[in-house]
Amino acid sequence: MRKIILSILALAAALQVSAQQKYTVDVYLEGQDNHKLTLSYVKNGARHSDTAQKLPDGGLRFSGEVAEPVMAVLFNSHPGSRHQMNGGGMFIPGPIMEFVLEDGKITIKGISEKSFLAVAKGGKLNAEFAKLHTPELPLIDKKWEATKAGAIAYKAGDTTKAAAYRKEGNELEEKKKAIRQAYIAKNPGAFTSMYLLSLMYEDYTPEDYAKAYGKLAGTWKSTFYGKLIANKIESTKATALGMPAIDFTKKDINGNNFTLSSLKGKYVLVDFWGSWCGPCRASHPHMRQLYDKYKSKGFEIVGVSEEKTEKIADAEKFWKGAIEKDGINWLHVMNNYGKQDFDLVQKYGVTGFPTKYLIDPQGKIIFKLVGGGKESEDELDAKLKEVIGE
Repeated sequence: MRKIILSILALAAALQVSAQQKYTVDVYLEGQDNHKLTLSYVKNGARHSDTAQKLPDGGLRFSGEVAEPVMAVLFNSHPGSRHQMNGGGMFIPGPIMEFVLEDGKITIKGISEKSFLAVAKGGKLNAEFAKLHTPELPLIDKKWEATKAGAIAYKAGDTTKAAAYRKEGNELEEKKKAIRQAYIAKNPGAFTSMYLLSLMYEDYTPEDYAKAYGKLAGTWKSTFYGKLIANKIESTKATALGMPAIDFTKKDINGNNFTLSSLKGKYVLVDFWGSWCGPCRASHPHMRQLYDKYKSKGFEIVGVSEEKTEKIADAEKFWKGAIEKDGINWLHVMNNYGKQDFDLVQKYGVTGFPTKYLIDPQGKIIFKLVGGGKESEDELDAKLKEVIGE
């Protein structure tokens, strides 16, 4: 009898994951006006976006179905959703509103300028997510304000104030991380825990990340997020220091195939970036200096761009435009080409932009750097000086 009960429970868990989720999402944001709102989520392993239908009462409605519960985000074109770095298209993206697409009706209410503070109501999984998300929203809000203030200070040349804001932002991020790690540990059977762990690759040692995954219940391990974590654990092993760099072939900016292993014999910096990424592009002047300094000594840079659009024509436009504007004349490929067949961002375990890998002349990974700013520049300078010299 006990075996029968366990079998029934296992079947119920499988059905919970696999049943079609028919959702209706009604959004009411004060001050939204004509600003565009886009619903984005993963469907069939690829990023999918929907636009809203206007309701007679002024709301916006999204409806459809997904094969399993999935986290969705709302991208808002309201100017408050980003911090514009300059007139050239570079910006720092702000926090985005998250919720679970699940069976039934979901209602979201808030203020457009800070739509990320809105909380979704409707459905068991959204209620579960709200228990984690609501307490951390004040931290997210404070960090966003510190990020904007720091960018303004940096642009004005006040590096001391910029550093202070960066420190404040880091401290807030550590508090949020602690909340999330505690939640995962206390709620091993929660969908929210599986989702959170899929995001927190950089917040654990590789060993502890694998252990945290091992402690989660099997209910959600067959979902997109469970598989994503399993892939990250594998990519961590594959991209550890001392491991051979994962070889790849992608089309370059001229439409020709470029293969990473063709550069064996050189020190190669593989830089994951995007035209949309303010910190990535802010690092380009310094990278130009390094390229000019070390190119004659057997150093090469390969830029791997990840563009936030499903349309290849648009991705090419943004990518090539940024390369020309920033004057970065090293080798370039775009991950969007053939991404479904070979996703470099996933293979290399990239969870934040920019991310840089330094590969030695034998093709082994000897250094990894995540993030931008003066501290990152100093780390990279020191490593290149160590392996190549002055």
